[in-house]
Amino acid sequence: MAVGFYMLVPLLAVHFLDSLGLTIVLVGLLSAIRSTAQNGLMPIAGWIADRVDYRRAIGVGVLIRAVGFAMLGTAQSTIGLVAASVLTGLGGALFHPASYAAYAALSEGQDRVRVYATREMVSNLGFIVGPVVGGLLAGVNFSYVSWTSAALFLLAFAVTMVGLPGGLSGPRGEKVRMRTVFADRAFLRYCALAASLWLLVSQLYLVVPVRARDVLPNAAGIGLVYSAAAVLMVVTMLPLSKLTASRMRPGQVLALGALSLASGIAVMGLWDTVGGLFVGVGLFTIGQILAQPTMNAVASTYASEGSVASYFGVQGLAFAIGGVIGNTLGGFLYTLAAGSGPIVLLPWFFFLAWGVLLAALFWRPGSLTPATRRTGEE
Repeated sequence: MAVGFYMLVPLLAVHFLDSLGLTIVLVGLLSAIRSTAQNGLMPIAGWIADRVDYRRAIGVGVLIRAVGFAMLGTAQSTIGLVAASVLTGLGGALFHPASYAAYAALSEGQDRVRVYATREMVSNLGFIVGPVVGGLLAGVNFSYVSWTSAALFLLAFAVTMVGLPGGLSGPRGEKVRMRTVFADRAFLRYCALAASLWLLVSQLYLVVPVRARDVLPNAAGIGLVYSAAAVLMVVTMLPLSKLTASRMRPGQVLALGALSLASGIAVMGLWDTVGGLFVGVGLFTIGQILAQPTMNAVASTYASEGSVASYFGVQGLAFAIGGVIGNTLGGFLYTLAAGSGPIVLLPWFFFLAWGVLLAALFWRPGSLTPATRRTGEE
């Protein structure tokens, strides 16, 4: 799944801009639609996964995403691209909360930050290979990228149904209602912070290809940038997660993640060279390493048994809100950056200021008190 995803999605912005002639604002809107369809539908998808079987939810989700990915590289009209984006997001909505809940079910009693960090590391093994393969195929015909990606998700369906154990859901008598999750005010406060942080994370598939297109010669070079980021993740994910989890509160880890993400965006924009691009991507990647496994570990502590997928689904909705705002705002701001005069600096300083503000909010003692009160981590 990781190879299939990363060989396609990082190159979509360039394909839409150069091959189809779309505006960067429309590219940002398509990314927002994909994010909304995925993360916006996660609450109901997580609720369903808690009541059926995580394996079934994952299997149906990867099949739907295979269809969406096949369409993304072949559709020529805006309507077709919107439909493909919706299907791609819907598939993710079905398998993401179910898969993260499955990790929680299979790791009872273990260090969940390390479990989710391991998940990110394994995913990034696919990130190393995917962009390079995608870049090479895109040089021949971009439709080859989408068809190969779809085929890999069909393979993932077979692996899911054969390899993942059934019965991975909570006890049938302890299911929570969705309104119970939405009534958890402490969790909703955390989700507001998570959405604000995801506004920065969502820039990965917009700012990186946009900046890379300006300083690199071709699509294969863009793939190498993503692969370099993946190598950094694979090498540093577990040791860095272990170091920060043992010495810092989760809120402090997320504060550093926000600063690193924002600094990476600013460096990519203000240092207009290949070196600036790689340094910025490196800082951005460190931010992901700090933020993503910690957010997943924190979210799992709010949920009671039998409701883990539901809570991850609502966290996904928070990511959707952050992603929509981030992609839409990013598309507008990067249009300004392509102009002239002092206003071209606005996008980079805006994201930097946003990261500093978030870091201050996360760093406050007690910012994640309800979750950490249960885990003793803060």
